[in-house]
Amino acid sequence: MRLGSGQFVNAPAARPLRPVESAGGGQVVFNFENQPIQAVVKAVLGDLLKVNYSIAPGVQGSVTFATAQPIRSDEVLPVLEMLLSWTDNALVRQNGRYVVLPIKQATSGYLMPGLGAAAPADGFAARLYPLRYISATEMQKLLKPFARPEAFLLVDPARNLLVMAGTPAELASYQRTVQIFDVDWLQGMSVGVYSLQHAQVGDLMPELEKMFGPKGDTPLAGMLRFIPIERTNAIVVISPQPAYLEEMREWIARMDNGGGNDAQLYVYDVKNVKATDLAGYLNAIYNGAAPPQHEAGAGRVGPGLQATSMSGGYDGTGKQGVGAFGQQDTLRPRGATTTAATPVPAAATPGDSGMSFTAVDENNQLLVRCRPGQWSDIQAAIRRLDTVPLQVQIETRILEVQLTGEFRFGVQWYLGGLIGNTDQTGNAPPNGNQYGRRHAGAVGLGGTKYNASTDALFYSFISKDVQGVLRALESTGNTKVLSAPSLVVLNNQEATIQVGDRIPITQTFITSTTVGTTNASGTTTVPAQGEVQYLDTGVILDVIPRVNPGGLVYLDIQQQVSTPGTPNVQGNPPISQRAISTQVAVQSGETVLLGGLIQQNEGVNDSGLPWVSRVPVVGRLFGTTDRTRNRTELLVLITPRVITNSAEARQVTDEYQRKFESLAPLRVEMERIGPPAPPAQPAAKPQDGGP
Repeated sequence: MRLGSGQFVNAPAARPLRPVESAGGGQVVFNFENQPIQAVVKAVLGDLLKVNYSIAPGVQGSVTFATAQPIRSDEVLPVLEMLLSWTDNALVRQNGRYVVLPIKQATSGYLMPGLGAAAPADGFAARLYPLRYISATEMQKLLKPFARPEAFLLVDPARNLLVMAGTPAELASYQRTVQIFDVDWLQGMSVGVYSLQHAQVGDLMPELEKMFGPKGDTPLAGMLRFIPIERTNAIVVISPQPAYLEEMREWIARMDNGGGNDAQLYVYDVKNVKATDLAGYLNAIYNGAAPPQHEAGAGRVGPGLQATSMSGGYDGTGKQGVGAFGQQDTLRPRGATTTAATPVPAAATPGDSGMSFTAVDENNQLLVRCRPGQWSDIQAAIRRLDTVPLQVQIETRILEVQLTGEFRFGVQWYLGGLIGNTDQTGNAPPNGNQYGRRHAGAVGLGGTKYNASTDALFYSFISKDVQGVLRALESTGNTKVLSAPSLVVLNNQEATIQVGDRIPITQTFITSTTVGTTNASGTTTVPAQGEVQYLDTGVILDVIPRVNPGGLVYLDIQQQVSTPGTPNVQGNPPISQRAISTQVAVQSGETVLLGGLIQQNEGVNDSGLPWVSRVPVVGRLFGTTDRTRNRTELLVLITPRVITNSAEARQVTDEYQRKFESLAPLRVEMERIGPPAPPAQPAAKPQDGGP
């Protein structure tokens, strides 16, 4: 929008002229009473001024004129020109004499246009008026009410000038009128360009013209001009009054918001989430399509509502014993889920609502096609969904506890006895204590005797007392930390922690063979061939965190512990597998303990004199038998911490760096130096032509 000056005339030139008073001393008196014009010319030019003159044929007319007071001799000729103009005649000075002829014949062959002072001082003449700002056609319209019809000799739009004829007094009046109106029209006009967001310019223009245009029956008719720009769907408003532009902006905005029912295409740059996910959510909201489901959360029941499922197994045989929990013959494939995931739709066809949503993965943009009246609601929903995703730092500690002494029945039993949840006979207290009421169902059954059918996997929330016990176990050597990884994962995304090896398993094996050939030797040997598949073993922990607005973290946990045994003749080792699948809810910063992954290994080693030691009864006198029994339990401590912004992410990074002693000197040096200084701005270059 450009505001003009609002000035469209030359104010100094438009000021009224002071009336010229007669200086007195006149000697000429006129008193003509219905006299022919020829007699008046003879009396003035011949008798009074004594100048040569001629009267052309066709000059006719009569005048009546009288002076109340005498006039000067230099005022006589202008009076005669005025009387001639009354009778449509003109006085032309040519070759030192005056010619009186009809005004229609005065221009052809008698006049030559001049500029300003170059024009003759008396007599009918032609003058050229070059225009600077206003067009010649527009100036003709402005001068027409003030000039005789025969005054316009030439209107030249190409050169932008006027040629007019008249008496010296008339030409002076025309000159003053031109000076008044020949001003910078654009500098005075106010211009505004308004883009339409919803309606089409072709639909809105007739309404604006009807309300505010020249055809409108309002006092504003002619004060506003509207120019449509189809290419940019905008309207140009021109007005001589700057205040009108602001009012027109409001009116156009009101009319634009209320119009335009055709669907339009909008492009939204998604900043924080995936455009594909956003398109799926919007399609589900507005078109009733199935909501998008991700692999991490496909087929899940609400947090805390699904029962815990547990499994374990050991598929080896021999003197190494059996697993603690049932049988399971296969390892869980990495990344598998219980329910197939539904792909997120990247594009959707318009439903009954007439809206469609398409994601552009390359630019992470969302294309929305809807009606203008619907875009504001959709845009508000997009902004609520396009927020910075939460992140969760997951700290884990994987410990192995030797089940000896007080821990011979497992950590679950020991914790129950420590906090009073069970007595030494394995019976829970009738009313429970504070820990039991707070963590109901967290600790399973215990007792003085291990029972594979009842002492299953368990989870428990860690209190300060339990953390102290675990630290004491680590210091005494009864507990060994196998791994303590830490990672950061997006909310509702799967995080995997693996501590172990990948072992080869032979799927197909073909031994070497000898076959006959046609060469000199007659035989050839085909080497042995086989197909090998690698399986992940060790501790594998899959965690999917889901954060609610209150900071509670739901953990979908799937853990398996697999240990390879002694390979068989084909080189394939038996694999002992223990697995747990559960869902827990824990506040950000708190720790949850997963336990109950107990492994029991038994071994028998007979040694003695050959043959003799195998004789029944007396053979024991010549040999020894060693029986070993090792029981270990694997504990997993998980501590989730919600990261909501970049400041918390930086804090987590700093805390993690402090755990590395080798980085301490570097961290101290960085703190001493401080953050890097911003780059220096280049010096300003002098302008061309400057000092």
